[in-house]
Amino acid sequence: MSVTDQEMPSPHLQRRISEVQRFLAANLDRDVDLQTIAREAELSPYYFTRQFTAFVGVPPYRYLIGLRIDRAQQLLCETELTITQICHRVGFNSLSHFTTTFRQHIGESPSSYRRRRDWEQDAHRFSPLTRALVEQPNKRLSI
Repeated sequence: MSVTDQEMPSPHLQRRISEVQRFLAANLDRDVDLQTIAREAELSPYYFTRQFTAFVGVPPYRYLIGLRIDRAQQLLCETELTITQICHRVGFNSLSHFTTTFRQHIGESPSSYRRRRDWEQDAHRFSPLTRALVEQPNKRLSI
């Protein structure tokens, strides 16, 4: 089902929704519920949800979860924070909920994701001369 021009929010509402998107991105670590988000847009929760979904393509909660998972991926790659620290920094109150949600979105657990990304980065750090040693350690190099 495609969104028609009549179903799209007005430019004024689109600005409010964009403001809410910025608000959500800036407050990933906060426990934000639909009432708070709708209040930020100065709309009723029901009307806000319908308009947000029409404009963005997903409901506000799913959008927020997507932002949180994106930020978690970034923190897993760029920091040495523990999985639990990352879980709380991106707004999840429960480590098990974070792990389950991350796995649903990314296809692997946060720790597996970090290990794989670390391995991929390490695999590209060797020079052509040492790469042969890494790939076939039992063979001697002829220089």
